[in-house]
Amino acid sequence: MADTVTPATRPSGRVAGWVRPKTVFLAVVLLVFAVYTEIAFGLDWRTQAGRIGPGFFPRIVGVAGVAITLWSLVSAIRCPEEDEVVALEDEVGEADLGKHPRLLAIMVLAAAVFAATLVWLGAIISSALFLGVMLSLLNRGRHLANAVVAIGVPLVMYLLLQTLLNAGLPEGILPRF
Repeated sequence: MADTVTPATRPSGRVAGWVRPKTVFLAVVLLVFAVYTEIAFGLDWRTQAGRIGPGFFPRIVGVAGVAITLWSLVSAIRCPEEDEVVALEDEVGEADLGKHPRLLAIMVLAAAVFAATLVWLGAIISSALFLGVMLSLLNRGRHLANAVVAIGVPLVMYLLLQTLLNAGLPEGILPRF
């Protein structure tokens, strides 16, 4: 007797519709983002001093998270075959998780030094030093590009956060300009 395929099951044995691990996970994440966004909209958008308030970035993150998760959830429900897991381990092999322990240790140490010196040296200098060290380790031989990124990113960060958004970055040893 041949197996009958009902609307509730597919030949692969997986449940049809939206009750699959990926869609359930996305639905839970959507619920978490919705609650987070609701809380974020309860916070002040701006302070009385005119600076951005505690609700500024959480609102952006919450709305973006809801939108992206909702889009992913709708896509997963509409096209269930696209989320089939491909067994790449058979083709590629298992990952080597312990390939660069020295580099990882250096990165963790540099992040700790960055966090420790952020207030003392200031956001611009600490960020530039951190990026310079990390890029010299990860992007060897490209000294000009590393210098441009290590100096440019903190300056753009300063212009965006300090000048445009008036967020108040740690000054450190540099005077305000």
